[in-house]
Amino acid sequence: MTARILLAEDNESLSRVLEKFLIAQGHAVLRVAAGDEALSCLDRETVDLLILDLKLPVVSGITVLQKLRQSRPARPLPTIVISGIYKGDSNIRVAQQLGVTHYLEKPFTPQDFHRAVTSALAASPPPSHSCLRDLIIDIYERKKNGILTIGDGSPMAFLKGEPLSFLSKGKSDFAHYLLGHGKLGRDDLNTFLRNGGERLFLVQAGMLTYDELVEESRLFLANALSRALPLSTGYRFRECMPDAELPCVPVAIPRLLYEAARAGIAGFAPKVFFARHRDRYPARTQSFYRHINLLALRSEEIQLLSLLDGRKTLAGLLHHPERSEATSFLNFLYALRMIDFYPTPVTEGIPDFPLKTLFNAPLLEEAEIVPDNVVDFADLVSELSQNPIVIDTTAPLVPDNSSQSGEAARRLADDLSALQGRNYYQLFDLTPKSFSFPALKTAYFSKTRHYAPEQFIRLPGAAQNIAAQILANYAHAYNTLTNVVTKERYDELLHTDTGGIDGKQDEKLQAEIQYQAGKVFLGMNDFVSAEKALQDAVILAPNNPSYCAFLAWALYRNPAHRFSTAARERARGLLGKSLQLEKTANAYAFRGWMLLDEGKDGLAEGEFHKALRLDAREMNARRGLRTLAERQETTKKGLLRKIFG
Repeated sequence: MTARILLAEDNESLSRVLEKFLIAQGHAVLRVAAGDEALSCLDRETVDLLILDLKLPVVSGITVLQKLRQSRPARPLPTIVISGIYKGDSNIRVAQQLGVTHYLEKPFTPQDFHRAVTSALAASPPPSHSCLRDLIIDIYERKKNGILTIGDGSPMAFLKGEPLSFLSKGKSDFAHYLLGHGKLGRDDLNTFLRNGGERLFLVQAGMLTYDELVEESRLFLANALSRALPLSTGYRFRECMPDAELPCVPVAIPRLLYEAARAGIAGFAPKVFFARHRDRYPARTQSFYRHINLLALRSEEIQLLSLLDGRKTLAGLLHHPERSEATSFLNFLYALRMIDFYPTPVTEGIPDFPLKTLFNAPLLEEAEIVPDNVVDFADLVSELSQNPIVIDTTAPLVPDNSSQSGEAARRLADDLSALQGRNYYQLFDLTPKSFSFPALKTAYFSKTRHYAPEQFIRLPGAAQNIAAQILANYAHAYNTLTNVVTKERYDELLHTDTGGIDGKQDEKLQAEIQYQAGKVFLGMNDFVSAEKALQDAVILAPNNPSYCAFLAWALYRNPAHRFSTAARERARGLLGKSLQLEKTANAYAFRGWMLLDEGKDGLAEGEFHKALRLDAREMNARRGLRTLAERQETTKKGLLRKIFG
């Protein structure tokens, strides 16, 4: 009988001798030299036998035994103790109480060791598999190679525990699958079977493209396995190094079982599972972290995991145990040893490797804030090269007549004061009724020529600043009134008596105009104009959460940024900043769509629900949930249709 054996011995020479002896007997050996390594290995690997030295570094072998019995009360593992220190009947009795199968005192003979291994494995035969699901989990956990045959269907090749391919030659099930799904006609099917039935012939004969063959082969393999999971008979597995018919189409077992559990075809019994474990404490194992990033969980499952802490019983965790979906999900985790149950509260396992990101975790509101308007020296040089500043070097930089300079400064201050309280039409001596674009253009150049840079460059710095403020007011007004959309938004705001110029008030007004204009451009799918308008709004009011959220959405939706990692990261950063400033429905909805595009349906669903809790009328969130529901329904129907024809 071939077995997987964990050998925990810190004596290097003895460990190598025992490993060589076990391999010669046909066994697979996992070798560690410390107690903590043994515990870590036991948590992530499935083994048939533990050979344990009691005097191990870091964590002693006695502690390993104690933790093993505490963590696996329902899954006893055959254990052979080897010790050169703890000798005598009293130590043997203590070891037996901890579940030790055989106790070997050093030195021992090869014959003694062989008898102990053979006896321990014979007393603990391989676990019986109540259905194909259990066998597949066993194959996966033990990383077996071999051929699985279900009925008279195409044999399936497994490599290191996962299905890699299937052998269609001489079989007709794949051909009839293609026929039933409209991929082959009857004549093509007969031609395929007459020519041996190897899948690549379909491409060679022009019946399918290579990409179509790969996709259909993967679906066929996944569906054939999913459909057979509950079977208790009619299948067999032969360990060997399998031949893999091309193309190879690997299927991830954790994802296969997860989707089958969701569809209710994995053969789990939620009520029985709940009744058996209701008063026990579920907790994550280290194996949890080896598998969790392979899955794309739904939002309710992510929330359930956030409550799992080793301190609540199963009954306390599932407030509504009649919900079979949650119970089936935990049953799936238990079947893959991602969680285990304990009689008392425990501390959960932690990753035994560097874990950069846990994909299936609740989103945190804190996000890195990306600078809103970063301009580096290269940008400045580029801009100045296109718009050079020409200075008259013959003119003196310091005015000759200080009284004239003072008079000019007072005149500029009076001009700026005269602008206060006037709306944008009044700045150009126009009214909404008399407005026209030619009139605006004429008035703008007439007003601003008195404040051109060459007119005030020789004035003191304070006077130059006043002139620049005057020009900025005219520029804001002109830019607003020359754009049809921003003019429309301004006209709406003008009726609310907020159209006057008053220092910072004008910045707030201009920011609001640009924001409103940006939203209109978004509705028109003019993402370039939307991004420009919203960028102006954020520059004027960088800490407004709505401005940040909509600018993020405009950046994300702009087709010009489709392949720009920097633009996508900036959009995410702006959304994070928006939610830090204030939790708004728009920001949650936008982030939901970004997650949906990444295929993170569970996280996206959670964001849409957050948006609707803040604003039940948020249309982007409602549209997102409808899209999710349609996608899930299509997936479910497609899975069932493919499985049951």
